[in-house]
Amino acid sequence: MTNRLVTLFKFGIVGVANTTVDAVMFALLAVIGVPLLIAQVISYSCGVANSYWLNGRWTFRDAAREGNERAKLIRFLITNLVVLVLSAQILMSLHNMLGWSLVMSKTLTTLMGMVLNYMASRYWVFRLAIK
Repeated sequence: MTNRLVTLFKFGIVGVANTTVDAVMFALLAVIGVPLLIAQVISYSCGVANSYWLNGRWTFRDAAREGNERAKLIRFLITNLVVLVLSAQILMSLHNMLGWSLVMSKTLTTLMGMVLNYMASRYWVFRLAIK
């Protein structure tokens, strides 16, 4: 159980780093005049790339040493696309359909996305060496 808590803690730290990369890149791109949708796609992609690198090298290091790197990358990209689509649907449902504030909707959506991403990363993307 302790190993799982350490892994979850590391995943959380990586999540904060990814969010920071995303936010900084978005702000820089917006400041130089990149259209918002393009800035969002680029900044989100930078956060996803950071997530793959840090989670593979640190959070799930033992599993990252084994298996086909290309297969892990494909599983990682599928995971992030699915979480992105689900998160967008959850955010819209909470805010538009249930009338929650945007901040509350985004906060709950982010937490739910983190749980989904962690489960998929632990049990599917980087699954091989995890006991």
